[in-house]
Amino acid sequence: MGKESEVASCAHGIVYFSPAGSTRQVAITIEERLKELGRSVTVFDLSLGVDEVRAAIIDFCSQSGPCCVWVGSPVYCDHAVPLVEALLGQLPTVSERYSVPFVTWGGVTSGLALAEMGEILEQQGYHLLGAAKVIAQHSSMWGAEQPLAQGHPQKQDLDKVNLLVEQVVNKLEQPVNESLALEVLDYLSPALRADAAGKNLAAAKASRPPLAANPDTCTACGTCEECCPVQAITIDNVPIIGDSCVLCMQCVQQCPEQAFPYDHVATASFVEAMAAASDEEKETAIFV
Repeated sequence: MGKESEVASCAHGIVYFSPAGSTRQVAITIEERLKELGRSVTVFDLSLGVDEVRAAIIDFCSQSGPCCVWVGSPVYCDHAVPLVEALLGQLPTVSERYSVPFVTWGGVTSGLALAEMGEILEQQGYHLLGAAKVIAQHSSMWGAEQPLAQGHPQKQDLDKVNLLVEQVVNKLEQPVNESLALEVLDYLSPALRADAAGKNLAAAKASRPPLAANPDTCTACGTCEECCPVQAITIDNVPIIGDSCVLCMQCVQQCPEQAFPYDHVATASFVEAMAAASDEEKETAIFV
């Protein structure tokens, strides 16, 4: 499918969710390269307030003139974070709109996230110009001696992101630019695809005890409430964690009293076993 070129007048919006910081790092890389290429860029960080940012990105996409929306999410339970998927379904369906989904993943599998994000964006009328899966240190292994994908994203990962930006901008400057076929994002093996289809964040939350701080250790300092990227925590003598929790575990990681029970050894073993069972190449890849 071809679309007439929108050249340099196309405005770029980058919206992302990044509890651990890796997706933010990729978003910043995209922003900086777009600016170096002389493009107009607006950045939307969902952790600054989901409702406010949702309204802002919808307003951005409703403006007159062409725009390209870059949408970033970490991969949780083989999918994009639900609040990101929900946002995509709420984008206004207007003409002259383009998109580039990108995800960060911890070296187990990138799952169905890119394919699902791409499908929603196409359904909303945002023609795919590219996509990226960027390997990043696994966010659940902060206490491990050798976390999976330790040190990533590295320079070579971000170099690929820069290349993606350049190729997307080049597409927009062509007399006719070709959309990325959704089939390109269906890259998992049949076994991994079937496994990913049976996972989701809601099931993961239901399968484990609710997050709760030890009242004998917790000082109600409020650190967890402040660091929660979805504003799911309130303090009432102890933290009360609401249904909007996405299991990013930032409250557990940043608690100064280590009041939230967390078994680093068991978690590392579980993640390493999943990675060993995955046949996906443990590397960053771009699609254009």
